Amino acid sequence: MKIKLPSGITEQICSEPISVEGLLRQLGISQSEVLVVMNGEVIPEDRVLDNGAEIRIIHVVFGG
Repeated sequence: MKIKLPSGITEQICSEPISVEGLLRQLGISQSEVLVVMNGEVIPEDRVLDNGAEIRIIHVVFGG
């Protein structure tokens, strides 16, 4: 699976099918601070990803 992290670094990870939530936990990224995008669409944390997935993790900035 190809993952573009919020830092801009792209990593290649091989794993069993894993949910977005599980992947973020594995990477040590807080779910409440990011959006996960696949094919230009934000995907939910219960979506299961396989090794062929290409995703982008975007850090969300809150302000007021």
